[in-house]
Amino acid sequence: MSYCLNPKCPNPSDPANSGKSACIHCGSELLLQGRYRLVAPLGGGGFGRTFEVDDNGARRVLKVLLKEHPKAVELFKQEADVLVRLRHPGIPKVDRDGYFTFTPAHSTEFFHCLVMEKIAGANLQDWLKHRGRPISQEQALNWLKQLSEILDQVHRLNYFHRDIKPHNIMCKPNGQLVLIDFGTAREVSGTYFAKVGQGQNVTGIVSPGYTPPEQTNGKAVPQSDFFALGRTFVYLLTGKPPTAFPENPRTGRLMWRKGAPQVSDPLANVIDYLMAPFPGNRPQSPQMVLQCLEEINLDGAETQLPTQLPTTGQTKIRGTSGGPGATKQSSMNRLRPLDSGLNKPGKEAFDWKNKLLAGTAVLMLGIGASQIYGSLRYGVFPANPVWLLSSLPSSQFLERSLDNVGSVNALALSPDGQTLVSASFGTIRIWNVRTGLLVRTPLNLVHSKKSVNTLAVSPNSSILASGGDDNNVILWDLKTGRRMRTISAHKAPVNAIAFSSDGQTLASGSDDKTVRLWNVRTGSRLLTLIGHTAAVNAIALSRDGQTLASGSDDKTVRLWNLDTGEVRRIITGHGGAVNAVAFSPNGQVVASASSDKIRLSNVQDGKGTRTFKGHSGWVRTIAFSPDSNSLISGGGDIIVWDLKTGKERSTLSGHTQFVNSVAIGRDSKTLVSGSPDRTIKIWRMP
Repeated sequence: MSYCLNPKCPNPSDPANSGKSACIHCGSELLLQGRYRLVAPLGGGGFGRTFEVDDNGARRVLKVLLKEHPKAVELFKQEADVLVRLRHPGIPKVDRDGYFTFTPAHSTEFFHCLVMEKIAGANLQDWLKHRGRPISQEQALNWLKQLSEILDQVHRLNYFHRDIKPHNIMCKPNGQLVLIDFGTAREVSGTYFAKVGQGQNVTGIVSPGYTPPEQTNGKAVPQSDFFALGRTFVYLLTGKPPTAFPENPRTGRLMWRKGAPQVSDPLANVIDYLMAPFPGNRPQSPQMVLQCLEEINLDGAETQLPTQLPTTGQTKIRGTSGGPGATKQSSMNRLRPLDSGLNKPGKEAFDWKNKLLAGTAVLMLGIGASQIYGSLRYGVFPANPVWLLSSLPSSQFLERSLDNVGSVNALALSPDGQTLVSASFGTIRIWNVRTGLLVRTPLNLVHSKKSVNTLAVSPNSSILASGGDDNNVILWDLKTGRRMRTISAHKAPVNAIAFSSDGQTLASGSDDKTVRLWNVRTGSRLLTLIGHTAAVNAIALSRDGQTLASGSDDKTVRLWNLDTGEVRRIITGHGGAVNAVAFSPNGQVVASASSDKIRLSNVQDGKGTRTFKGHSGWVRTIAFSPDSNSLISGGGDIIVWDLKTGKERSTLSGHTQFVNSVAIGRDSKTLVSGSPDRTIKIWRMP
């Protein structure tokens, strides 16, 4: 069967479509991306739907976002970005080209699509309802180990899930658990922890009964996942949601144990440990959870977690195999070096403790109170200090951070270096680069209150051009903020715009698969460039005004002759959609970025001259420095490449989400970056 994806198709499930390449009713593609054929709908509601698809004989799941809501699009793309990077049997597999967009025939609409591994089985909420009774503690121990190992993979890549609950955990027929729905996952960095320590709200994902207090208050941390994990096992072991049990008004602990008489104290202690109201009282890493679980012996004698802060290298464990009063090194104490000096009596121990407290006080300034509590309570830090310091923003390069500026889609620096322009949903902001102060926000309705996707400033720094989801290009007077002209540019959202070096011509690229050239003075169309088979994501014009480069979801870069409108060369080799293109200052090299790599190609013959592979996720933006010494790329972080050696010069970390726009000033030193994390950062290039 071939099901039609077009929501407006009059008969999407017509069996007559079987084996055909296009729907007989609406003409839309049936073989998506040349490989995926829809078999049947699986469900949906709200913003999206899911389908079962055939991928050359293998069955997969297709998620489709049906509504172009900015936040929904952001989370959808984020899920794709995260799943591409994670590889574990307990995490749905997504290929690097698993994300794409689909446009129905005879339509200007487009839909975001994500193909992922099909997980056979049910989510744990439905599974338990069908089972009709709580799980045993033996099964709980097995599943808790599985999920801790999955979280270990997620946390090692500096992500945390933020929405663990029974509905988001699948159980395969073989008993393997799979954690799903990574649309709410968060990438952590030094900046993220600094914001939490400063009291800034950085998250808003709430699932009643499962979300920890700090996340409800907008201050989620990686240890928030452990709270939700513990609450999930309360549901599995009692058959009741966590909200069915009262909380101790003094301690805040959930009083659930009477609802699970089959659970022994050691396992119940671990679950309470996970659900501690304060994040510093919880395990600080998945490995700590696994170590605690290893100490539980359900076949015979059972160990228990220590009930008070240990003061020596050993702690008493009730009910161990060594008999009453026997001692055993606990999982928490094993994480503290035994030769640390804490066991030495007298002045030496006192001096060592003073040094420890002094060092901890210094760390408190940068990491926050939760770090300190965790170090005193468990002998480890909530975030490994070595990792944390290595991931802190490159403060020696960061000059200024502009916060709470909206989810940044695009940036543009004026050629004179005085003005910075940022774009987000329905809003354009204009900033003074030197002071970081907001100069103005255009008062007119910007792109019909839809997302602004792209910006460009004319060479004389007088005109600002913007393109957005309303299919229009708008020209603004940069000095006054006055709207000069609205151009009905395309039949689908505008993704990229660029001025020619003389400022007389403007180019625009769109989801309608075309590139168009416009007369800036009159707004009239000069030329339409047709050839891409999918959305155009990026364009760039050479300094001599002779060549235009365009990058597309069709995985190609096309070089166009602007005099004739003909394609000079098609550059292939990318394994995914091309997200960004840029010409070197001398116009001899074109750089292109995709989900898999950055490629430098010779403009004359199209041959690749160098490949950069340093980003762990998608590369979304690139720019050459005017002095031709560096290439800057943005993705999960910002990498500055040395063009002479081809090696990474430095990495600029600080954004808490991916970087989707960078701009560099004429001095080759001022670098600006923007991200959906609602910040703009101004760097001094290393």
